[in-house]
Parts: sequence; structure tokens; C-alpha cells
Amino acid sequence: MKNKLFALAVVFIFSGWQIAAAQTPAQPTPPISETIVKNVEQIAAKKPVSRQQREQAYAKLLEGQRHIWNLRNARSDAALASGALLARQSLQRAVEFDPTLAEAYTALAELSKNAPPYNIEEAILLANVAVRIDKNNFGGHLILGQLYTFKSGLNRGTLDANQTAKAIVEWQEVVRLDSRNAEAHAFLSEFYGRANQPTEKIAELRSWVASAPPLGNGFYGRIFRGESLAPESASLKLGEALAKAGQTREAVEILSLIVADEPANQEAVELLSEAVKSADETVSAVAVESLKQAVYANPENTSLLVLLAQVQAKAGKIDDAAIVLQNASSELTATDENSAANLQTVLGDIFAEKNRFDDAVKAYQNALTIRGIGETEAVAPDRRDFAIRVFDKIIETYKKANRPNEAKAVIDRARLVLRKSDLFAEKG
Repeated sequence: MKNKLFALAVVFIFSGWQIAAAQTPAQPTPPISETIVKNVEQIAAKKPVSRQQREQAYAKLLEGQRHIWNLRNARSDAALASGALLARQSLQRAVEFDPTLAEAYTALAELSKNAPPYNIEEAILLANVAVRIDKNNFGGHLILGQLYTFKSGLNRGTLDANQTAKAIVEWQEVVRLDSRNAEAHAFLSEFYGRANQPTEKIAELRSWVASAPPLGNGFYGRIFRGESLAPESASLKLGEALAKAGQTREAVEILSLIVADEPANQEAVELLSEAVKSADETVSAVAVESLKQAVYANPENTSLLVLLAQVQAKAGKIDDAAIVLQNASSELTATDENSAANLQTVLGDIFAEKNRFDDAVKAYQNALTIRGIGETEAVAPDRRDFAIRVFDKIIETYKKANRPNEAKAVIDRARLVLRKSDLFAEKG
């Protein structure tokens, strides 16, 4: 069986390298494909490798790795190309001495991926040889996972089904060899998300949260333009996924902690706001303490203030929500009348939703007063849209309370202030 496997590998590699050779310029050294075919033939024939050959192979492997390391200091394209050529020559000699040296094929694959003349197909072929020789070759699986992901179009519209399937297999192999590899779990979660597999996506996100924090964002950051591989990023995505899957309590718990730690994280605030909309009183109460902590750390963040009040109202603590909004509105009136008035509007909405109609109207009226909108004077142009919106809320509140006469009085006032008789005509 093993001989058949390597015989098939010879056919695959030889045909693949014919394609690659047609796409890339001739190299100063003999084509790597020729060496690979000879090596695989030698493996298939079970030709023994002597101790001396193994020693020579490792020496060349180390020499090649030294050249690769020196590429970091290359200051020109010519120096980079020259260093890459030296590395390839050393590594090619390594696999000539020992055709079973998987690490050398992996290093050659890395060179093809990252050094001139860049060739993705060549890198894939070389990495495939490495993992065929040694199924536990971590570097080979990592390279294949990255390159199949690139070819899948994960960050570019429609996925390529064939490349996606290959990428998933390789990232699973990476996880098998390193269960706390953040990048592998991150990519698997993305693939499962695109495939509408929420259970699998959530499982990978949990594993990502528990992974070893990486030193950088690596290949994932390049594919998704600077997105972080840090556990905090995974937690945010996990909270969102849990909310979409209907696991509201855990979503609220996770997002609340993120907001408490990062009050300025607007994405987390928005996700938590969406999550609590479908939460019951018990679940909403979970978020209150974290939001209080966030507001204390960032008292000028009106988005946090509004969210705290809304969550308190959701948890049945209407008066607590009113105190938060009233106090904040009072403090902002002198310096930011727009924000102060908007907070009063939010308070009115909360009271109206709970059928506390008089309190709602009072809050709406406070909002108008803060913005300088009186009983009869014409409203300033820059405050017109706000006035229309708040008058509309007052009218709807009175209608909901079945108080038509008071609703009509507000309509008349609005027409007077706004100087247009056809405004609110449908509400008359």
C-alpha cells in the first residue's frame, strides 16, 4: 500500500510540476521537480538511506535554514533573490541526500510561498510531499491550510467548494497537532460560518478563546486586513454567534464582560444592545452590573448610558433607568444640549413602552425645552427635524393612552411652532 501511495504521488507531482514549470521562468539550478520525482521513486523502491547520507542531509538542511534566516536582512530585490537561490540549492541537496527528509520539503514550500520567484502551486506541491512523507509534519499542514484558504476566496465573495474542503482538512490537521492554535480555530470558525454551520462555528470560537495568545495576527490578519487573533477578538465573535444562535444568556454574559473591560468598544456595545432586545428580565439583569462598571469608567459615553438604562428597564428597574438618564441629562444640559435632549427622548420612550404615559410626555417635553422649542415661537431650522420627531412621539403617546383631546392640542401646537398647517395632517 505504501509503495502504491508513493507511486501515485510521483504521477501527481510530475504532472503538477509540468504545469508549474510552464508558468515560471527557468531556474539557474536543476528543476526541483526532477529531484522530487527521483526522491519519491527512491522512497517507493525502498532504497535505504545511509547514516552518512542522513548526516549530510541534515547539514544541508541547516545550511538552507541559515540562508532563509539571512533573507530577513536582505535590503534589495537582488539580494532577496540571491539568498533564496542559495537556500533552495542547499535544501535541494538535502532531499537528494535523504529523500525522506520531510522538513526540507516544508522549507522549500515556505520559500516558494514567501521568496522570489513566488509560486503558490509549487509551494502546494512541495508541502503535499512533506505531509505524505510525514503525516505529522506541522509546517506542511500549516502551509497547505494557508494556501488553500487563499485559493478558496474566503475573503472575496463566493467560496470555491473544492479549495474550501481542502483548507478545512488542513486546518483540522493543524488543530490535531496543536489544539491551541488560534489561527487554525479562527479560520475554521470562518469557514463554518460561511457554510451556515453555527454549532461548529461556535465550537471553534470557544477553542479560539481558549487558545494560546499569538505573537501577531499572522496570515489571518493579512486575509482579513488587520483583524486580530487575540482572544478578545474571538470573544466578541463568540458573543455575536451565540446571540444569532439564540443562546442569549451566554451571549449577554460574554458581551457584558467585554463592554466592562473596554467601554469604548462600540462594536461590543452595539452587539450587547442587540442581544438584550431578545433577553428576558433575568438575562438582562446579568448585564446591568457590567454596564454600571463601564459607565463609571467612561461617563461621557452616551451610548453606554442609553444601553444601561435600556437594560435596566428590560430587567424591570424602570426607576433606576430614569435616574441614570435624568442625572446624565442634567449634567450635559449646559455643555451638550443635543445629547441632553436625546437622553430625555430615550427616557420618554422607556416610559411609553411601560405605559407610564404622563412620565413619558413629561420627558418628551423636557427634551423640547432643552432644545429651546417653546409653545408658540417658530422653531429654528436646525432644530426642526428634532421637533417633528418629538412632537410625533407625544401625539402617539396620547393616542396610545386614549386621550384624543390632548393629542389634538399637541398637533395644534406643533403646527403653530413649525409654521406649516399640513404637518401631522394624518394625525388630526
